[in-house]
Amino acid sequence: MTLRAETIRFRGKVESRDGAALLLSNPGDAVIVERGKPRLLILRCPCGCGDDLLINLDRRAGAAWYLYQKRKGITLFPSYWRDDKCGSHFILWNDHIYWCLGWETDESDTWQVSLEIEDKVYAAMPDEWFVNYEQLAEQLDFIPWEVLQACRQLVKKGKAAADKWPRGGTFRRAASV
Repeated sequence: MTLRAETIRFRGKVESRDGAALLLSNPGDAVIVERGKPRLLILRCPCGCGDDLLINLDRRAGAAWYLYQKRKGITLFPSYWRDDKCGSHFILWNDHIYWCLGWETDESDTWQVSLEIEDKVYAAMPDEWFVNYEQLAEQLDFIPWEVLQACRQLVKKGKAAADKWPRGGTFRRAASV
């Protein structure tokens, strides 16, 4: 049985899907199809099932993921959830594959952002109303996963509050005591 991948291995950019086939051999291998701009991320399913996941990056072709290519690696937003076959559900953040087992699992200790990011998110967070972490990420030019984790860390420290229902994923500064 093939083990699940914990990271992706970026194998390069190609101009068509056909050019990706020879570059994908192991779980987590990834290729970007790019013609002028990124069109598609092809990822050998990190669960080890052997299927290639075709992840649309081109909004002109329909619903698409956001691709962030930074110094620390490739990030996709939102998570990828395969609703058929193997059922894989994961977050790809800075080349690391985080399996969606829940944020409060043993793996959640690896979900950390720096105090610098935490401080910038806190400074941008409103006092009076809840704001979605995606809006904060756009405002700060951060990856949404970074902002979500910074918000969660701030809640844990009592510096921020999370709105539970119906707007999960919204935060504000905690009321002064």
